[in-house]
Amino acid sequence: MIEKIWLYPPLAFARLGPSPEPCENYRYGESDLSPRGTGKTVVLPEPSLHVAEDGTLTETRPQGNRVRFKDAVHSENAEPATNSAQVFRPICPFFEVHGSWTIDGQPDSGAITTEVLDAFDLEPGDVQWTVEVANLKAHHCTGALGDRIEAKAKLLGNQHTRHPLRGRSPQGAAQRLVPQGQYVPLGSVQIPRPSAAFPELRLRFTPAAGLVYGPTNLLRRTNRYPLPAERLILSPNSPWCSFTGAGDPRTVPGGLFAGAAENIDGGVSFGLVDDVCDGLVTVEVGGLTARARVVVTPPDFAPDRRPFTSLADGLKDRVSRAEVGDPAYVSTNPKLTALEVRDLFERVLEAMDAVNVDAQNERAVRENESLGLPPEEPDRMFPVPEALDGVRLPLTERGRRKHRRFVALEVLEDMLREQPDLIDRFIRNPYAEPDYFDRRMPVAVRGSDGLPMHLTRRQYDLLVTWANSLRATVEEGT
Repeated sequence: MIEKIWLYPPLAFARLGPSPEPCENYRYGESDLSPRGTGKTVVLPEPSLHVAEDGTLTETRPQGNRVRFKDAVHSENAEPATNSAQVFRPICPFFEVHGSWTIDGQPDSGAITTEVLDAFDLEPGDVQWTVEVANLKAHHCTGALGDRIEAKAKLLGNQHTRHPLRGRSPQGAAQRLVPQGQYVPLGSVQIPRPSAAFPELRLRFTPAAGLVYGPTNLLRRTNRYPLPAERLILSPNSPWCSFTGAGDPRTVPGGLFAGAAENIDGGVSFGLVDDVCDGLVTVEVGGLTARARVVVTPPDFAPDRRPFTSLADGLKDRVSRAEVGDPAYVSTNPKLTALEVRDLFERVLEAMDAVNVDAQNERAVRENESLGLPPEEPDRMFPVPEALDGVRLPLTERGRRKHRRFVALEVLEDMLREQPDLIDRFIRNPYAEPDYFDRRMPVAVRGSDGLPMHLTRRQYDLLVTWANSLRATVEEGT
């Protein structure tokens, strides 16, 4: 019997884009951190799956070493010489059904395929998918039921045509933002057709194009947002179109919606919404249920550098923080722990390449001064360093040079053995920190709460436990 199922990945990010071609598949490779290397982040091509209109899957591999983020498409608004415009390619994640089962007394696990279904007298039509997505930005501000925009799709595993996700306001709600007969496109879903080459059970989520929609009277209120007539579909009588947010903490910081910063109608919302959404993907197989989440993001690009504290670090901090505080964690996994520490310092180096430390240091000095720290206190930030010939950002350059040494584990290990208080002096403690900036790492970087940023507690505890293990065999005084 099939004993357990889950969706992989459990959380996926889709990115808006009007191009009909999704972005191709790449992964991070080993960064070139050799003594004479470039120090650059490396991405490597991976097989990309393409879904035809009838659900047939084919596979290609990206060609060349350049990632294509945009496509040229025909547009009447483009330059006359080209009659085309560059539009973003969307990112369209797949969700794949995995599980564990027993056949003829032999336990097994992995991707559930049509062969596994056959073993339990099941077929793709016995698999049911449900996708529920919503755009709740307006509802978050007003709290009005009619300002919700929701879409839901139910498909069986043998339905392979693309199914649109049409966002509508709830039936029966008063003053619906999306009137009867209208909808906001929130993307689409499609179930690929299993085959001998691709027998797995999958669903693909395709996000919307990245468009904005407004109320029918928008052009009479302002000419600031000249939307085409086909996207002026929302009701001007909805609470969202008269929302001001005055004194409402949900609108802090200010300017979170179109109209908030205008001198028109006293800062009343213009009633604009986009086609971003978040939601749940649910699959049911053999009486078992699994869920995953999908988050749609705007077509914006960060530098090709990994953050030293990622979403995965935040989730792991919530789930398995305590494990790294136990000395046995390091002693039983010495190689794994060392690789985790090295990965952290590689990401620190990559982040250093994306940060202007000189500018951040100046900002942190000003913010410290605004706190009214006692004048006798020494300057907590770095003094402006002496300029170097040909170097416009001397503090940034010095930081990059120093951090590049730390990705060599032997150097880092020796420093921690020789300086027992190194972590206390140079890494910000996430447990009990003041609200001013100082020279501890990450230096001068602001967190999401506006206070000095720090590692997650799990990352910090891992470093402390690992450093203690290095000194466990060091003789006192050596």
